Amino acid sequence: MFGNEARRAVAWMNGCEGDPKLPVGSIETRTLTVVPSPSKAMERLNVAIRELKCSPPPLTSGILRLQVPIEEQIEAIEWLHAQHDNLPRCFFSGRRSRANRNGFNLLMDIGNENGDTSFTNNLVGVTGVGSAVFFQQLHPFSYHDWRSIKRFLSPKCPLIRAYGAIRFDATANISPEWKAFGSFCFMVPQVEFDELEGSSMLATTIAWDNALSWTWDEAIRSLETTMQQIASVVVKLKKEASGESILSKTHVPNKTHWDLAVKKALQAINTSTSELVKVVLARSSRILTATNIDPIAWLACLQVEGEDAYQFCLQPPNGPAFVGNTPELLFHRKWLSISSEALAATRARGESRALDLQIEHDLLSSPKDHLEFTVVRENIQNKLESVCDRVVVEPKKTVRKLPRIQHLYAQLTGNLRKEDDEFEILSSLHPTPAVCGLPKEAARLFISETEMFDRGMYAGPVGWFGGGESEFAVGIRSALVEKDSGALIYAGAGIVERSNPSSEWDELELKTSQCTKLLQLEVPRHSNVENLEIIY
Repeated sequence: MFGNEARRAVAWMNGCEGDPKLPVGSIETRTLTVVPSPSKAMERLNVAIRELKCSPPPLTSGILRLQVPIEEQIEAIEWLHAQHDNLPRCFFSGRRSRANRNGFNLLMDIGNENGDTSFTNNLVGVTGVGSAVFFQQLHPFSYHDWRSIKRFLSPKCPLIRAYGAIRFDATANISPEWKAFGSFCFMVPQVEFDELEGSSMLATTIAWDNALSWTWDEAIRSLETTMQQIASVVVKLKKEASGESILSKTHVPNKTHWDLAVKKALQAINTSTSELVKVVLARSSRILTATNIDPIAWLACLQVEGEDAYQFCLQPPNGPAFVGNTPELLFHRKWLSISSEALAATRARGESRALDLQIEHDLLSSPKDHLEFTVVRENIQNKLESVCDRVVVEPKKTVRKLPRIQHLYAQLTGNLRKEDDEFEILSSLHPTPAVCGLPKEAARLFISETEMFDRGMYAGPVGWFGGGESEFAVGIRSALVEKDSGALIYAGAGIVERSNPSSEWDELELKTSQCTKLLQLEVPRHSNVENLEIIY
């Protein structure tokens, strides 16, 4: 939803319509006294909001975060589930073991109104509903849009963040199921719940800008409306498969057309006049179930499955939920330090330790997989070297094991020359050869001519921008959950010289298994999936 249409439907401010060269009048975080429970935090915030109404700031623009620490640790995903269908909503959970692996310290400084940063907590997950300010357009994400987001952020307020996602290919036509997301979609939540190690925090954010016809009074009224819909009682979620019955399952492309697409790609790769080295082809699988899929309950199950992975959810108003459990980091920036990863080539995990080690050995020694992985690693290294003084690749090649699958993996770190290089690195890294191919433009063109569905945000950047820190994952291992329409599950496979169509199809099945098995999607014996499958 965009422009006047969005204004009529929901009370929001689109930050992309402002002048990014003009700083907002004030960016501030106020920490209130610690309380024992979410209900007490709600009471404290409502009192603070009433006090703010009596003493509005003398500024024409600004953003203010009120946060209440909670003694009890409550899972962010459970708080979000308690809010039912309160939209828009977002969720982002970082990789739990990352700090131990790459040395990045995710301890966040949470200051009070006096600037005191004497206490820190490890941020585990963030979720939010409503939008203090959103950023969305139909055109490709630009430097102007990036500056518009950064205008509302400050290193002094590290937890004021814009969460969202960007399309895989902004030049492609947007299909109906992705229309609500636009070319990109970011939001600073109106009401946010932060899960910390050992505690929690509830926060509200108010943003206003008279130049965008969004005054302080309008922002306060919009926040009060959202607060009236917030549930304080959080119930423990059962993180187990829901036992849904599948009514139909449709692949686009189907196996026959997949084989043809892979053979077409191999023909292009092996042609001496073609510059194509690798192309990643994807599949969209629509599943229809007897009852609606709860995207948040599904995501909670993926969270159990997703040790060492990012979990995310983004759902605009009047739109489906984009959820995922991705192992792949696009980049993480803290000040000028930046980290990225190369992740490519796929094998299943072994049922025994001996078999798992044998599969690992096969993956490390496979010429085809080495080529697929090297293309990704060297491309990311080249992109980083264009904006960094020095890039370190360590380890250069190892195996990263996930619960169901394992990949070849390398880590790359460097130091940006200036903060504005963040936009440059986002633009140049995405899409990586791991989800698009190489050369990028030749692979993107092949995909647009071959694939018969809109990837939307699948395989695009998903994450958040902050004042002194930003983090984006690659939106793979993901699905689009639509009310009354089931879900679209996405997966892709890298095609290089020596690729085999059937093996690559098996890889798609392996990658989607974490989603389908958690739903226990089994066809009822009276159903005939072959008759229900749509042929493309």
